[in-house]
Amino acid sequence: MGDRGPAVSGAHNTIVCARAGKDLVSSLVSGLLTIGDRFGGALDGAAAQFTEAFDSGLIANDFVNKAKKEGVLIMGIGHRVKSINNPDKRVTLISEYAKQNFPTTPLLDYAREVEQITTKKKPNLILNVDGCIALCFVDLLRHSGF
Repeated sequence: MGDRGPAVSGAHNTIVCARAGKDLVSSLVSGLLTIGDRFGGALDGAAAQFTEAFDSGLIANDFVNKAKKEGVLIMGIGHRVKSINNPDKRVTLISEYAKQNFPTTPLLDYAREVEQITTKKKPNLILNVDGCIALCFVDLLRHSGF
């Protein structure tokens, strides 16, 4: 259940199905089917949004302003519990690993620039673990010679 406990949709549905006597696979599937942009599905959205902004040459501030103007969330930014004052250790660990072991990390660096802007607005608008994983994966694929 990670950092959000049993009340998030995926965990809740899995628990309800299991308590209703459903088999393990059915219970797990009921939880997995709730994955979307607002729960557990930010990886794809973050990879797409950040890649598009970075590749089009948008500076971080313009990316944030464009998202605000269009009324869209920036996938991979924001956390209910963690903040700039209470950072997510998973993000720190993954970021440090990528910086030490990947050939280059331009999307991760770009996301950190975005984070500098968003956390001035609200301290919990940090690069979250979904965003970090997604952008590190894109950096790895793009710069590993494949």
